[in-house]
Amino acid sequence: MSKAEKPKSGIYVYCLIRSPEEKKSFGTIGIGGEEVYTIAYRDFASVVSKAAMKSYDAGEGEVEVHKEVMGEVMKNRSVLPVAYGMVFKNKKLLSVAMKAGYKAVKKAMKTVDGRVELGIKIFLPKDAMDLDGKIDRCKLDFMGDLTKVAVDSKELKLFSDRLLLNSAFLVERNKIDEFSARVGVLGNEYGDLKTQYSGPWPPYNFVDIHIMGKKRGGFR
Repeated sequence: MSKAEKPKSGIYVYCLIRSPEEKKSFGTIGIGGEEVYTIAYRDFASVVSKAAMKSYDAGEGEVEVHKEVMGEVMKNRSVLPVAYGMVFKNKKLLSVAMKAGYKAVKKAMKTVDGRVELGIKIFLPKDAMDLDGKIDRCKLDFMGDLTKVAVDSKELKLFSDRLLLNSAFLVERNKIDEFSARVGVLGNEYGDLKTQYSGPWPPYNFVDIHIMGKKRGGFR
């Protein structure tokens, strides 16, 4: 494609929600300042906007827009996050994808309905000395106490030698305050370790919604 040519416009999908009674607009918060709105399929809806038909690089600014849109949508409803960069040529092809993956979407929504993801990371300070077994006790206490409140939890990759715990928790919305309070108590108890608490996030680590290849099409 020459510099003069612009990529054709398609339908970019941010996430899936239960279908509102009417088409819902979330305002002009999408990629390129486009309107974000819903396209319904049975009892679900794709949250979409117009966007260029192209390959989306995770290093580009659009990835932040993708996250921000999901953050806005999830303020008042449960969301199924869709991987960054999923764009369809037209509404018909999006409908075909929704039809193919309808059962998987319905099952995934049951898992996350009314729930959000919260994250905990515990780091060893740079100047930490011998902690006399405190590290193992800390990990056991955090996981043991927080899993009492959470519906589910997942231990994630330890990407640093100083990272002692990296876990995601699926938590009912009405238990976020209780969960946060427990994090605060544990963080104070282990004040010589650095606790990083984040969220609420869309439940990235508890559902796996992808767009399949062209030959099969659909969400799984």
